[in-house]
Amino acid sequence: MGMAMPELPDVEIARRRLDHVLRGATITRAYSADRRILRPKAPSALSRATEGRTVRDVSRRGKWLKVLLDDGGRLFSHLGMTGWWVERDASAPTERSERARIDVAREDGRNASARYLDSRRFGRLIVADRDIDEWSTLGPDPLVDGIDATALAATLAKSRRAIKDVIMDQTILAGVGNILATEALWHARIDPRSRSNALTRADVGKLVRGLGKAIGEELDVRMTADTDEWSDIFAVYGHAGQPCPRCGSRIARVVIGGRSTAFCKTCQVRRGTSVNTSRSRSKKRAI
Repeated sequence: MGMAMPELPDVEIARRRLDHVLRGATITRAYSADRRILRPKAPSALSRATEGRTVRDVSRRGKWLKVLLDDGGRLFSHLGMTGWWVERDASAPTERSERARIDVAREDGRNASARYLDSRRFGRLIVADRDIDEWSTLGPDPLVDGIDATALAATLAKSRRAIKDVIMDQTILAGVGNILATEALWHARIDPRSRSNALTRADVGKLVRGLGKAIGEELDVRMTADTDEWSDIFAVYGHAGQPCPRCGSRIARVVIGGRSTAFCKTCQVRRGTSVNTSRSRSKKRAI
């Protein structure tokens, strides 16, 4: 299975990890020399804005993290494709893919360090004195805000796009990516190619429940497992050509909105015809 961009469950785990290290602690050192991930790009901007400040809160919205400081300053983090936050002792050496570090003096007297690792360097670390547009324009977060089925139905009724493409729009549902969308639609028995405005109210209700189930299951496994190989926890994602675990039919694959999509043609019902789907001819391309 190919590399997947971190989605809501991944970023929620990163938030919990950062919260454990940073909340209530005073930042003694913050450093990054990687201009590719920083905004502003000057390395001194990170240290000037954060050193000596106490961390009040670590929150998440969609795929973004926000560290709130006692003076109202904020540090925003997006994990990109391969980003991850890890906890280390403050004296631990720099790691190969380390792009930033935040050292803190904790209330329990221990000196700790949050290290940002990112081999491909597509992540972002943004210093700001207010919420950034990338945060403010996000739609409801299924885990933080819940999903209003009535409001979602009204939004879907305005679009002729494939339902999978629509629910991956971060201004509609924050944090839903290729994996969650694929799994949620399977749980809801909705064909991902379905035209959004053709879904019934009952379909939307099933979709909301499917999203909750997909998020909950992935969080539960990722919080307890010791491996980075997650393919076994998914019903259809990464399993094109294999039997559907519900009906036994062969799992199909199409491209929707430029993203590879696994689904069951037998037990996922198609509503209407959307305009942004294409069949994939490559059986080797990762799901």
